[in-house]
Amino acid sequence: MRKSVVLPAAAVMLAAVALLLPLRGQEAVAEEAHAFVNVVDLEISPASMPRFLAALKDDGAATIKEAGTQEFVSSVAQKDKNHVFIFEVFNDSAAWDAHQKTTTYAKFLGITMMMIKTYAIRPFTSYALKKSSAPAPQADPPLLLNLDEVDVVDGQIDKFKAAAMTHAVASVQDPGCREFDIVVSQTKSNHVLMLSAFDAAAALEAHQASDHYKAYMAATKSIISMSTAMPLSSVAVLTK
Repeated sequence: MRKSVVLPAAAVMLAAVALLLPLRGQEAVAEEAHAFVNVVDLEISPASMPRFLAALKDDGAATIKEAGTQEFVSSVAQKDKNHVFIFEVFNDSAAWDAHQKTTTYAKFLGITMMMIKTYAIRPFTSYALKKSSAPAPQADPPLLLNLDEVDVVDGQIDKFKAAAMTHAVASVQDPGCREFDIVVSQTKSNHVLMLSAFDAAAALEAHQASDHYKAYMAATKSIISMSTAMPLSSVAVLTK
């Protein structure tokens, strides 16, 4: 689960320097043939949000150009306008390590470190990263991102992942669903995060009324011990 760190102003710089160091050991080992996913939650000082988001957009634009980056998703919680959620997909942990050593990343930290009130960084391994094959809208409004996190009952993770995979494959066929990602925590093997992206709230509502959504809920209801959901608005969804 996420572990929040409260940063007094004097400690922010030390924390930012620590972020530059590559993760090692269990927290950074991604399984072969699966992507390394870095999930970041941040609370930003309200007065700093416009400047932080501008810096975040620049950071994302540079990060997606790195050879080892597959996707960079940045967003803001709809119910807490100072909560920023970042979902970064790298080929492997080595690509994440290399990213942390770039001048772009160092510049981003230098600009934003005094704007950050709290942060939590969590390593995940991808299980499914599904994208819609439908043409994207010509306009580029913010997407509605639906973030679901669940703890699965011990011994039931394989059953859950199978049901979630079937659901993800069907979901990206739904009108207005742009992607559906399933990732598993590297520090808690029964913790799963699912991130789905929709053109608008109506598309999410239709998705949640679908037969495959109802089948997923029925199949997993008895094997989920904890579930949280958070609606987000995208800042940028950058993919290769």
